[in-house]
Amino acid sequence: MRRRLGWLLLAALLGAADAFWIEPRLLLFREDVRIDLPAPRMRIAHLSDLHIRGDQRHLHRLLREVAAARPDVVVISGDLIHDVPDAKVYARVSTATAALIAGLRRVAPVYAVQGHSEHQGNLVGFLQSAGLEWLSNEGRRIGPDGSYLLLGLNTQVGSDHLAWRWPSPFRPVTVDGVRLYGATRAEPYRNFYSHYDPTPAGLADTGGPLSWSGYEMTCDARISEEKTGVGISLHSRSVEGEDRMIELSRDLSPWSQRGSFGLFEHGSALVGRNETGVSPRPGVWYHLKVRTEVEPGRVIARAKVWRAGRPEPPRWQAEAEDRSPTRVTEGTVGLWASGGGTVAYRNLRVVDHSGKILLDEPLVLPPGARAPQGFREGTRGSRLEMALARSPQVPPGTPVIVLSHMADVVREASRRGIPVVLAGHTHGGQVRIPFFGPLTTRSSLGAFYDRGLFYFAAPNEEGLTALYINSGIGMSVIPARFDCPPRWAVMEVGR
Repeated sequence: MRRRLGWLLLAALLGAADAFWIEPRLLLFREDVRIDLPAPRMRIAHLSDLHIRGDQRHLHRLLREVAAARPDVVVISGDLIHDVPDAKVYARVSTATAALIAGLRRVAPVYAVQGHSEHQGNLVGFLQSAGLEWLSNEGRRIGPDGSYLLLGLNTQVGSDHLAWRWPSPFRPVTVDGVRLYGATRAEPYRNFYSHYDPTPAGLADTGGPLSWSGYEMTCDARISEEKTGVGISLHSRSVEGEDRMIELSRDLSPWSQRGSFGLFEHGSALVGRNETGVSPRPGVWYHLKVRTEVEPGRVIARAKVWRAGRPEPPRWQAEAEDRSPTRVTEGTVGLWASGGGTVAYRNLRVVDHSGKILLDEPLVLPPGARAPQGFREGTRGSRLEMALARSPQVPPGTPVIVLSHMADVVREASRRGIPVVLAGHTHGGQVRIPFFGPLTTRSSLGAFYDRGLFYFAAPNEEGLTALYINSGIGMSVIPARFDCPPRWAVMEVGR
């Protein structure tokens, strides 16, 4: 019996050493994939789920191996960083990630999509300055003479057809006998938006409210619980598929931990005095006021928040500016909700700098109405629909490659006859049990689609859509990999 216990203990120690040290720190495998397409041959280095935690040794090895492979293009399926709320750790992680991107950019053009970790606007701009080209539900021509169309899908904006999606929490809510527009949900944290976007001419239409630039927005808001996230957005491009906007909000999620209302920008960064210092109390109405000014070389945002029924503060409580190349200069307005509980809104008003009223919406709903006229919950179409609409014109028969963080889009892509989908997110299970497989892949496709190459029937020349799921390099949830060492891929496509 003691001998058995001794062997079990030894096996457990060896397994722990493998999971927490050998696989995640010492191993790195290259996977070679060949996909036949009717176009000139192209070599792609496909990386995914790096979850960078700092200047790690295996990142230097990865850079050397990618350079040795001599790819024509490098693509990254999101989750580049290990997302942490600690500011010092985040700065170290961002710097290490930018250094890797700069190194990869010296090898070949680098394209990436935002995964679940890249929700910080300053990170998006920082990595772009290092040489990374983000694709946010849009396309680019790549390869020899632009013979391929690469579609990049942004996990932060939109959803996929034929895949599970979070239900929108926006609905009528009653406060003091008045039926108002609001949001109710029990799940802890996730971003939801409802934007003003009446009658666009198409998925890529940038006219109407999306052309509003420099204006003042006021709105009243009320939360039911301390944990409820609430806010408003301006200069928003979200409805057309871009994760870009200016926001005044408060959020108690682990990633934000901001109890008071503050200014921040998606896709870039507002620098200055961002916090208002006002923390809302449940069951109390507050006035939210934001004014933007667009000047050559910068965007200025000012905000103030105060309790309804009390005098307006004479000075702006928050004031910040954005001078970065990725600053958002125009866009529509919207409402934001997160966290459990209920948030209600009323008296939304938008006025430009000349005093012209752009929108005057009390947000009081008549019987039977679920939302105010002209408001859109979510985006105009699926991520893939928006990417196709926001792509350059290509000759008929041009092969299309979809780059996505999650593989769930493959059902929609295969029905459209798209020949290739590159994805990640599953980590290959990260922890795999021998003879059983991954414990979880966190995908609506199911555990069978864990890692590697799969095929789906499609109405195209080959009759197939190839799905490649990259098991990635980094780790999330727990810092361990077992029977699933880090991998990256070299893909040969074409003929």
